[in-house]
Amino acid sequence: LPGPPPPPSSAPPEAAPLAPTASPQTLRSSSDVPVPPSPSAKAVSAAASASAGAAAAAANPAAAAVGGALMFGGAHTVDSLLNDPELSIEKPPVWVCDSTAAIFNSLVKDNIEQKAEELAGIIQAEHHPWLAYYLVKNRASKEVNFHGTYIEFFEKLKQPRLLEMVTNMTYDCLRVLLKSVDQAVVSTSHRTVLKNLGYWLGQITLARNKPLKSKQMDLKNALLDAYENGRLTAVLPLVCKVLEGVQKSKVYKLPNPWTTAIMSLLAEIHDVPNLRTNLMFEVEVLCKHLDIKISDLKRSELLVGKRPPPNSNDLSSAARQSAAEGAKADSAAPGAPGAGAFGAGKASADGGPPLLRSEAAAWSGSMDAQKDDDASRAAPGA
Repeated sequence: LPGPPPPPSSAPPEAAPLAPTASPQTLRSSSDVPVPPSPSAKAVSAAASASAGAAAAAANPAAAAVGGALMFGGAHTVDSLLNDPELSIEKPPVWVCDSTAAIFNSLVKDNIEQKAEELAGIIQAEHHPWLAYYLVKNRASKEVNFHGTYIEFFEKLKQPRLLEMVTNMTYDCLRVLLKSVDQAVVSTSHRTVLKNLGYWLGQITLARNKPLKSKQMDLKNALLDAYENGRLTAVLPLVCKVLEGVQKSKVYKLPNPWTTAIMSLLAEIHDVPNLRTNLMFEVEVLCKHLDIKISDLKRSELLVGKRPPPNSNDLSSAARQSAAEGAKADSAAPGAPGAGAFGAGKASADGGPPLLRSEAAAWSGSMDAQKDDDASRAAPGA
């Protein structure tokens, strides 16, 4: 007889073996043959930007002048200009740089003394040149609202030589930026940094009754050169921002002779016919800051015999267009008398447009009166 059936086992039945999973290499089909990657949109955009910049530089030779200058394609920025080898400073250890940045990030008027003590415990004398460069390049050029706080902060450090380093570094940075002044004429960001550093320079020198070193920055010559080369768009706002420091000065307020001479030249530039409105506005805002009326300023005569280029960006667009049309008319009819690009008015000695607003004759509204006026000028002894 067959024996009793075996007792049921408590062990779970053995699981069926799982099908082996295919590895990524196994799953790749024959269509997964490696294909050379196509250029990304970013690379294509960068190449297009570089080619556009090269074309713009070829069209405007001034844009390619001076190594490290701004390129129209955006390859360089104002920060890259301030990284010029001429400004190269040996950096301290990384922890010093990071601690300094943290102190500046949390600096406000209420904790100036506390932060000054912290920075004094971190920065050694050999780090002072780097600290001056860091302040001018990374802080003063961008954070106009904190200029007063930074000056008070550095005074709390009680290191007079350090403030002198900061002043000299400001001159150096402005000199590097002005190397590319032709780009500043067409670059808003470049002009903004120039204005910020100009205001900073005025606050650490004139506002503290310290002289502005003419060997480092001659404001009068800078204005005259800019006028003759069509660069007032970049230079005049810079000069006006520097002179705003006079407002807090006890020494350089009018009638200080140095300040009076610069203001007289600015007033004369303000009266140049067809000057761009924003440049006139810069001079008027400066006069308001200094609490003087531009009509009370005596005009200098330094622009007599000088004239801006016909296509100068300092002139209004209508004046530039008129100058171009006048040049075409003069070339089409050589020797024909004409009033020039600026309309009827007393021309300069070399036949150019009237140099000052006071020299430009007003139109009476009658063509006959205009002809009579021209005839009276041509008459001997008129």
